[in-house]
Amino acid sequence: MVKRVASIFSILMLFMFTIGQSLMPIIANAQELNTTGFVDSFTIDKTKLSYGEQAKINVTFSDKSGNKMKSGDTLTLTLPPELKGFKGAIPLNDEQGKNFGTCQVNAGNVVCTFNDMVEKLHNIKGHFNFTVQATNVGTDQTKDVETNLGTTLDKQTVTITGPTSGGGTGSKPFFYKTGDIQPDNPDEVRWFLSINLNKEYLSRDIVVSDSLQEGQTLNKDSFQITVNDRESLSIKQFEDQRYGYVQFNDDGHSFKVVINWNMGSARSFTVFYTSTITESGKSQESFKNDYKIDYQILYKQPVSESGSATVANITSGGGAQGDLPPKGTLRIVKHLGTDEDKVIPNVSFKLYKESGEQVGDVYVTDEKGIIEIPNLQSGKYYVQEVSAPEYIDFNPQEKVSFEVKSGAVNGVKLPISNKVKTTFITGTKIWKGDNATERPKTIKVDLLQDGQVIATQEVSEATGWKYTFADLPAYDANGVAYKYEVKEQLVDGYQTEVKGYDIINTKVVQITKVEGTKTWKDDNA
Repeated sequence: MVKRVASIFSILMLFMFTIGQSLMPIIANAQELNTTGFVDSFTIDKTKLSYGEQAKINVTFSDKSGNKMKSGDTLTLTLPPELKGFKGAIPLNDEQGKNFGTCQVNAGNVVCTFNDMVEKLHNIKGHFNFTVQATNVGTDQTKDVETNLGTTLDKQTVTITGPTSGGGTGSKPFFYKTGDIQPDNPDEVRWFLSINLNKEYLSRDIVVSDSLQEGQTLNKDSFQITVNDRESLSIKQFEDQRYGYVQFNDDGHSFKVVINWNMGSARSFTVFYTSTITESGKSQESFKNDYKIDYQILYKQPVSESGSATVANITSGGGAQGDLPPKGTLRIVKHLGTDEDKVIPNVSFKLYKESGEQVGDVYVTDEKGIIEIPNLQSGKYYVQEVSAPEYIDFNPQEKVSFEVKSGAVNGVKLPISNKVKTTFITGTKIWKGDNATERPKTIKVDLLQDGQVIATQEVSEATGWKYTFADLPAYDANGVAYKYEVKEQLVDGYQTEVKGYDIINTKVVQITKVEGTKTWKDDNA
């Protein structure tokens, strides 16, 4: 028994070691770039910040590995605790829309992850920018924050002044409006209406009208009303306690707050709510909010004033680019359809000069769908595909021509696309146990691909009750065969059976059961 346990343990250890060894190349392929000199520069657009103030950080980068970047490589920039990032994702695209990766901005760092486009092009470079907010500095304190974002670059200094303890005795305005956007939720604007800050006595109701402008929608469930900086109330609580009421307009972006003069006297109020930034609003520079307030302090003249509050939008952006192969190099990129990201490995090509003379042997695409053939002399060439995985449809007679020009600075990138093999499904609707007058005029047949309905066809006597689904992909992008099935939408009065791709409908005969008792009269047994 002991020997058997030891044997099983040894097998498990060997299995774990083998799996570990197989994973090592995968892990080694991707690397962290923050200390490799990948970042060329970073700038912070403000060197002096007040608590809560925002600043923009701009970063530039370029590959210095000799074109050895890999899909999965990351660049992680670490933010100091005093500079909090506004969450968001930054796509790194070139001018043609090709994506090189994405930078994810978090509260404490920025993580850029690159995809296989960095393997297809050379001399990768790019830039991105994001917004941070000054925080984590104590009241009445000033702090010098040094950072190089975790790179090998020289550190830069930002001076942050913390909040003040106040203590002023001057009179405050009767009303003001402000707003902000928080780092943890950059898709939402917070708005604040501060009312009767000096706790004046009133001789009439306070009426505040508020109207959001373009790029945002009002969140009615977000309202909170604070009384005397202590008691926080929902709209219902505010109205139940007879402070006043809130009335929403039908337009969905404006409302009115009324505070009863007797309940508003000698009390201050802060109305808080949020708005969600719309998709179109995300490209705006700022968000505007209009207001109007009418009030009258006891023994003073009525006041009516209006204005606007504006909150700057949180913006970020970036881009990347790369060069074609070096001079004299042919790079074949084999892909599905029009999407160069869906690459096809294990496709074989032969290369010929225009004269028909073969150059080299057979070339096979790697796991990234790429073949690179260096040191080609200037002249005209063509390639022919000679074999491909089973699921790929290709023409071995097709010639794809290109030219290596003598004065060219770069080589030639040759994208060649294929389609997945297609198939078709055909079937017949068969009726049993009925006559033609009892049948519906049309039926509907669903086509299922791996259990999901992807097409529906109406079938009738005019088509001979036949149906065909054509030009169906036989495989997915990974070469796995699809399973196709047909299914009829329910027809009342028939029992359905599917045989292959034919659908058989048998008329259901209604059987009535009659029960009774035989009674004999005027006889004997």
